[in-house]
Amino acid sequence: MENRYLAQTQAGKNAWWRYLVAILAILILWQFGAGLLITPLLVANKGMLPTEPTPFFFVAMLGGFAFLLFGTWLFNRLFHGRSVRSLTTPYERLSWRRIFFGAAIWMVLMTIVAMIEALLYPGRYVFNANPAGVLPYFLLGLVLIPIQTSAEEYFFRGYLLQASGRLIGNPIALSALNGVLFAFPHLANPEVGVMGLALSGAFYFAMGFFLALITLRSQTLELALGIHAANNFFTAIFANYTITALPTVSLFIIQTLDPLYGLISFIVAASLVYWIVFSAKVRRFLWRETEDV
Repeated sequence: MENRYLAQTQAGKNAWWRYLVAILAILILWQFGAGLLITPLLVANKGMLPTEPTPFFFVAMLGGFAFLLFGTWLFNRLFHGRSVRSLTTPYERLSWRRIFFGAAIWMVLMTIVAMIEALLYPGRYVFNANPAGVLPYFLLGLVLIPIQTSAEEYFFRGYLLQASGRLIGNPIALSALNGVLFAFPHLANPEVGVMGLALSGAFYFAMGFFLALITLRSQTLELALGIHAANNFFTAIFANYTITALPTVSLFIIQTLDPLYGLISFIVAASLVYWIVFSAKVRRFLWRETEDV
């Protein structure tokens, strides 16, 4: 049975050089835009990034993803003649129900995972003595985090997944490739130095694999958009570590990163979400405005 999401590439132009040039153009635009925002911070700090989170630092780090999002949309149109909708869904309109359901169920599970970890390891989560300091990041995060996560989803689970889907038919192999592509750039995140390369790589691979698999099974990007946004919003606002790619003041400060617990809990949560989303009753609810139930 043909995957309707991957079949979006049947429209437009698909010569191999178009994908190569478009990927390079997207990455160059992203790095150029991100560099424009980060350069003032480097100049002000003598070539170093700040060691403490500030709202401006937060905006600079996440604002660059707007260039990745725009570039993916733009070059998909210019080089392939396809719309933003072709990267999102094969249906006539976007389903906010699926986006918000994905975000809600993942937020609930992340809360449960954090509560279990706090009970198992007392003292690992410390309440912020200045909770009012979270407010600027909460407000900025409502805008910037969906931009950041949507940029990654449209590039990795949208453009790259559809492009590689023209060569690979097996959904497991395709998701595995996407997991590798997703993990590779994330290994430059500062928390990798704390978590270790092997477990960090396994975690990012698992996340990329899961989001790709759920996109292929649902045949839309919407669930992945919601899940990824909820994941990063929870991390940035509710429970963050001191060394992270998301520099924020959060409600709880994690004193010790436990990469093994994080990997195991992610796999359990992802498996549970996959089972819930594609159970008969939930599937009918999520797809009731379409013919696919």
